Amino acid sequence: MKIDTSIYIHVPFCSRKCIYCDFASVVGDDLSERYFSALIKEIGMIEREVQFTISTLYFGGGTPSHVRTKYISNVMNTLSKSFDYDPNETTLEMNPEDVSLKLCSDLKTLGIDRISLGLQTSSDQLLKVIGRPYTFDGFLKAYGIVRNYFKNVNIDMIYGLPFERYEDLIMDLKVIERLEADHISFYELELHDGVPLYSMVQHGLVTLPSEELSERMYDTVSDELEKMGYTRYELSSWTKKKPSLHNLNYWMNGKYIGFGLSAGSHLPMKRWVNTDNIHEYIKAIDNKKFPRSYDVINSKKDELVETLFMGLRLSNGLIISEMRERFGEDFDLYFSKLKRFCPDLLECSDRIRFTRQGMKFSASILSELT
Repeated sequence: MKIDTSIYIHVPFCSRKCIYCDFASVVGDDLSERYFSALIKEIGMIEREVQFTISTLYFGGGTPSHVRTKYISNVMNTLSKSFDYDPNETTLEMNPEDVSLKLCSDLKTLGIDRISLGLQTSSDQLLKVIGRPYTFDGFLKAYGIVRNYFKNVNIDMIYGLPFERYEDLIMDLKVIERLEADHISFYELELHDGVPLYSMVQHGLVTLPSEELSERMYDTVSDELEKMGYTRYELSSWTKKKPSLHNLNYWMNGKYIGFGLSAGSHLPMKRWVNTDNIHEYIKAIDNKKFPRSYDVINSKKDELVETLFMGLRLSNGLIISEMRERFGEDFDLYFSKLKRFCPDLLECSDRIRFTRQGMKFSASILSELT
């Protein structure tokens, strides 16, 4: 029996590298022809291993809008010929500098029905600091075009940026209220060792908001988005209409397969991740080998920890009886560790889920699972 599966396609090419970015990406698109040729071959290799029905499709990056539309089209055509193809949602990430009438028209014709548009901040000064190649006015023009073609649009935002003031966040929220996007992803900046921003902070070249200010920003984002009519369904995700079906499947630790550089996959009791080196990726596939840097058979305990770690990100959390039926005594062991956070930070009734206060401290609570 074929199973419903989400498909992720990683497009690593960007016009430039943002100073905070920890994703596998490549500046320029000189390798795009070879890369997509390898990616199509990878799809064929998976086709020989497993069959499934595609329930959602997501093009992420990198910057999928940065490459020629023909590559997106070739991937979609290959998937439709290789598997049962009936996605309920097909998302493509876009950057404002790439948006044009022709691009949006072409993508809609291909069957893209959801766009995730990266703004990050409405401050031109902060956009320049983090290396985003557009202005806020440029974003507004891009958003207007996207809105004319697509009925389901997400805006990506980040708070806690270098030199960001509380006033900058308030301006971002006013912009969100004015634009009335269907979905908002609002993340706190994560600082990763190895990215340029990490070194800049370590050497005192830039300053980040204090912990006190970051907490105030967090509270303000939560309060104001709720006042605007957005419903929070995941730690960093807000919607007026419906959640991202693709991302929801990730957080439920569902079945998904990723193609391309650094893409991760999860099938029942099995998980793998592709290499994040584009040359190794292409070489492995040219040699008819899977380009994996990580490939394991999960134990039942592994599945439990992953399910807890992901599922607790959701506002609805996890149903205790279902977890106990699925994982038995292993679940009770971890549940006993988490009970000390009840009832202030975790609700532990028929479900286990974060309280409003618990969401703020979710990282420290989830660390109990490692």
